[in-house]
Amino acid sequence: MEVLTLGDLAPVLAAVIGPMVAMMFAMMRYQHADSTKTRDLMHDLTGQARQESRELIEKSHSELSSSIGELASGLGEVRERLAYIEGYLRQSPPHPPEGDAQAA
Repeated sequence: MEVLTLGDLAPVLAAVIGPMVAMMFAMMRYQHADSTKTRDLMHDLTGQARQESRELIEKSHSELSSSIGELASGLGEVRERLAYIEGYLRQSPPHPPEGDAQAA
């Protein structure tokens, strides 16, 4: 049986391991480029979602503020009408009994 030396196996090893190492580096490069694209896309989408959320919050806040303003003005009108009715009827609302106030 003939003994093979490392020098004899070098071309075989290079033919087998060389393409494997080259493929490994190519796959690593592709994975890095793909993860970079994914990270940038996620960053853009989260930024866009934040902006849309801010706009929605500001819109809701302005609508609520205007609704509260309308409610406050309506309450003022109701108070004025009640004051007018009480003055017109010359009656004041009944006062609660003293015993109830102490019990509460």
